[in-house]
This record gives sequence, C-alpha cells and structure tokens, in this order.
Amino acid sequence: MGLAVHTDSGFFTFITQSPVPGLQLLRRGPDRWVTVPAPPGAFVVVLGDLFQLLTNGRFRSAFHRAVVNRERDRISVPYFLGPPADMEVAPLASAVQLGRKAAFRAVTWPEYMGVRGKALRTDASALALLQVAEEEEDDGMPVPPKN
Repeated sequence: MGLAVHTDSGFFTFITQSPVPGLQLLRRGPDRWVTVPAPPGAFVVVLGDLFQLLTNGRFRSAFHRAVVNRERDRISVPYFLGPPADMEVAPLASAVQLGRKAAFRAVTWPEYMGVRGKALRTDASALALLQVAEEEEDDGMPVPPKN
C-alpha cells in the first residue's frame, strides 16, 4: 500500500523506516521526485503545514508520497507532532519581515483540520485557504497566494 502525494498537517513528522526504499519527496526547480535514503537507525524529519504557517512561509511543508516496492515489504513508523487542540498557531513575530504583514491567519488545530478537510474536498490547499497576504521567497520577493 502506498500513499498519494500530500503534505502533513502538524509541525513535524518523524519517520523511521526499513531499508526498503519507498518514501519520496518532491524537489522543486525542476520538479522531480527524490527517493529518501533509509540508513539504519536514522529518522527522517518532514516539515508540516503548521510549521510553514508558524514560520510565515520561511520553511515550507514538504510534498511527499510513499511508493510500493513490489519485490520487498517496506515498513515505516511515523510520529506526528502537532499543537494542543486549544492552542492558537500564528506566524511568529520574528518570522514576519519588518514592514510586511503575516502571510497566514491564526488557527487552532481543530480549525485547521476543518480547513484541511474542506481543501481536500475542493482540491485546494489548506494553507492557501488560511493565507491573508503574500508569502516571501528566500530572496525576499513576494509569492502570490495560491488558490
């Protein structure tokens, strides 16, 4: 069983996996799928949507998928780290550049999961639905909201 392309919802996902390849990350510029190595004893750390929100887009959630290996079984064990249900997550003040607005509105975990559910039903991005201003690329240039 594989997993379709997605981003994770919380702050981080820690994954330990067997040595059989299968986890792939989308690498940009040009877009291509890269297989994540699985050295024994290593953890893969995947950034989630709420970490992107917390850092005002400075660090991006990773599009990833799991592909099936038809010759050998693959095992992976993820641990998802998210906020307490009643905690409001908003861009950190230190992540918003001087003279700019926060790119995302504040959201609680249950509210985010509701937005994510709506996004999945409408083929939209949950983060795009929470975006209130342009994000900035690493070079400081704004990135328009994605619908």
